Amino acid sequence: MTYADAIAELEAILAQLQEVPADIDQLHARVARAETLVVACREQLRGVEDALKKLDHSSRQELEG
Repeated sequence: MTYADAIAELEAILAQLQEVPADIDQLHARVARAETLVVACREQLRGVEDALKKLDHSSRQELEG
């Protein structure tokens, strides 16, 4: 799943939670899915952050060296 897909699904879940009264089972399922999506997004963002740090480090080494 791409980051954009996860964000779109999170936005859809949020819209559902705001518009449609749900029973507790539906609410639990939606919140659990949202939590899974948030974790996936965070992991992707951390991956990008790590890649940027490596790029910055290697760029600095090239400039120094």
